[in-house]
Parts: sequence; C-alpha cells; structure tokens
Amino acid sequence: MPDPNPDEPRMRAIGKTETGRYVFLVFMLRKVDAKTMLRPISARYMHQKEIDHYENQI
Repeated sequence: MPDPNPDEPRMRAIGKTETGRYVFLVFMLRKVDAKTMLRPISARYMHQKEIDHYENQI
C-alpha cells in the first residue's frame, strides 16, 4: 500500500515509560487550523538489541 502523504516527513522518537520500558515512536506533525497536531504512525516496545544500540549511542 503506497504512502498517502509521501511529502510529509516522518519523525522518530525514543522514550522510556514510567515502568522503565523503552518505546519507539514514529509520527508526523501537521498544521490544522493554525495548530500543530501530532499524528502517530506507529508505537512499539523496543527489542533488547535496539536498546543496547541506543544506550551505547548516548
């Protein structure tokens, strides 16, 4: 299925929940009626290999 909005950049973020689990997010920012809205695309818990790579980067 092709992306319906290929010209909108997708952003990625990594966060940590209150319980300490790492989360990987993909989202877009959109302007709607002069407001910036966040459009989530995907959110999932990270695998241990991804966590290890992330922690070695910071």
